[in-house]
Amino acid sequence: MPNEPHAHESRPHSRLHPAHWLALIVGIACVVFQVTDLVEAMRFSREDISNGQWWRLLTGNLVHLGYPHLFLNLAGLAVISLLLAPAMSPIQWSITGLSSMIGVGLGLWWFDPHLQWYVGLSGVLYGLLLGGAIAEFRHQKLIATIIAVYTIGKIVWEQLFGAVESSEKITGGNVIVNAHMYGMVCGGAAAFIIAWLYVSSTRSHPVTGRNPTG
Repeated sequence: MPNEPHAHESRPHSRLHPAHWLALIVGIACVVFQVTDLVEAMRFSREDISNGQWWRLLTGNLVHLGYPHLFLNLAGLAVISLLLAPAMSPIQWSITGLSSMIGVGLGLWWFDPHLQWYVGLSGVLYGLLLGGAIAEFRHQKLIATIIAVYTIGKIVWEQLFGAVESSEKITGGNVIVNAHMYGMVCGGAAAFIIAWLYVSSTRSHPVTGRNPTG
């Protein structure tokens, strides 16, 4: 985590945070993959992964069932970006997002052997949401706690009672709730490790004060 205060705290009218551009790039990539009809070539497919196409463990997160599914996930990405972008640097967000993607792919591969294929960014979004809340806790404890409780509560609800029916109607397919859980756990774990390393480094190398007059 950066030592400086949040961008919106120090420069309320400044340009977009770099993490906003990262979210925009991911969003554009998802749109391009959908428009160019690469869903079949990139989705999580157990048969194709078994035949050596291991990259599908990651790329399955970036393609969608259709445009309603795509736009729902892009709206979620936009909300996370607007709420939490300054909580981490673009590199830290990238690590958290990639950890969520890996978690979804490997989680489905190892623990859901009967699942033959999967698409969607939603598992990654839950990882980014919890990861952002963990990072934001140092700055805005109340907001971070609310976001974390909502995210964990939503996952627990899905594990107990299944997906929200309205979500399945919008996406046009079955919601794989385990993907949400895998993404949240791995993204949250990555952000926690990043935060722990940051706190450990600041304790080992405390910042000493200076006389303001030089």
